[in-house]
Amino acid sequence: DIAPIWCDITTKLRVGADVGVAAASVCLMRQLESIAAARQIHFSPSDRRRQRLIDLALGLGLPTLIMILHVVVQGHRYDILQRVGCIAAVYWSYPAVFFVTIWPPFLLTLAAAYGALALRLVLARRYQFAKLLQSSKS
Repeated sequence: DIAPIWCDITTKLRVGADVGVAAASVCLMRQLESIAAARQIHFSPSDRRRQRLIDLALGLGLPTLIMILHVVVQGHRYDILQRVGCIAAVYWSYPAVFFVTIWPPFLLTLAAAYGALALRLVLARRYQFAKLLQSSKS
């Protein structure tokens, strides 16, 4: 082990990145669904601030929290696999499932649900627009 500090840093970042990518997908799909729904035309500064805070909490806060909670369920600092490098060590238990493992699939399922809602709304708007063009004989 030539760089133990490097492995400590990269394993934590890898745990955070797994959750962070999924959380970023949720933020993007939530924004896309909000645009497709067109519930509001104008957003007040407080609405924009609230949206930013939610996105920051989900995109930065949750991965940071998961990186901190990973310390609770790691059996040892890290594992080293040949041709892979340093990977996070997790002592597999029920707390490990709830603290670390469940978040990426949960967040990606949430992102898929938002994506499906956005797609449904876009298709509904497209259908309404086609009907409007047909009724106006345009």
